[in-house]
Amino acid sequence: MSKLAAVPRFLTPLALLAAVLALALPSGAVAHRSDVLLAVLVLATALGIPAVELARLRAQATAVALLSVLPFLVLGAIGWALGRAFGAGEVRDGLLACGLSSSEVAAVGLVALAGADAAIALGAVMGSLIVAAVFGPLAIAWLGGGVHVDGGALLGRFALVVLAPLAAGVGLRTVIPALGAVDEQREGVAAVAVVALVYASLSGERGAHRLGLAIGAGAAFLACSAMVAAAWRSRVSGRAGTAGAFAIGMRDFAVAAALATQAFGPAAGVVPGVYGVLMLIAGSAAAGRLRSVGRTSGAHQVCSGPAQISGSDGP
Repeated sequence: MSKLAAVPRFLTPLALLAAVLALALPSGAVAHRSDVLLAVLVLATALGIPAVELARLRAQATAVALLSVLPFLVLGAIGWALGRAFGAGEVRDGLLACGLSSSEVAAVGLVALAGADAAIALGAVMGSLIVAAVFGPLAIAWLGGGVHVDGGALLGRFALVVLAPLAAGVGLRTVIPALGAVDEQREGVAAVAVVALVYASLSGERGAHRLGLAIGAGAAFLACSAMVAAAWRSRVSGRAGTAGAFAIGMRDFAVAAALATQAFGPAAGVVPGVYGVLMLIAGSAAAGRLRSVGRTSGAHQVCSGPAQISGSDGP
């Protein structure tokens, strides 16, 4: 169990390894079961969220509501527009799914690592997950580029994969508080699910040209979402600004892959998979940088404090 608890610390290199393995030794069987892996990830995350934590978010209700809805609208439009630019069917469909996804579950841990308000990020993940589960399938059916998608069936399946484990996890954690004693192991299970989803998403890829397009598309979407995140942080100060920036800039590639593959087939999950690897690397780097800046700033304040006092006491 101790080894499982250590998995989250190595999430980025493990995601890279999973990407390489998916390209070298792909598995269609795993690729077709991404919805099961997503359900495991949602359940593992929800088991760490007692109902009391949700009640504490009332003080940040406005920020959480904005972070749940606005990125879905703005990034959904960006994903649709980028898809038209890239043109290729699977790439276009994967970008649309990325835009209509929720906030990345791993963003909560990275926000805490960066020293920002993890509660706001948690609220954004919860709210955006519900928005993506309810409205994502409908938007996919509407914006799917002329491809017929059964929105009702997709919504039902997505509700089973996302909403049901979400409700079950929160309910179990609330009723059985002792589950908090295995939080490290639970986070390890969630990290393993993320790595498995990277492998599943990329297992449908065939051909270097398509992979090149997927990398370019994933990088372009990551850059656009980062700009939207920077705009939020420039307008919202303090820890809420940083937490919101992570919640916006990191979209859940697992949810995007589930949306894409359920609507368009396994090949459409390649862009979300590639994006997921790039996003995890960028998010981890940003959290580390902000943590270092925070420590340096704190040390500077401690050192400068006495100097200012002595200056004011001088002649």
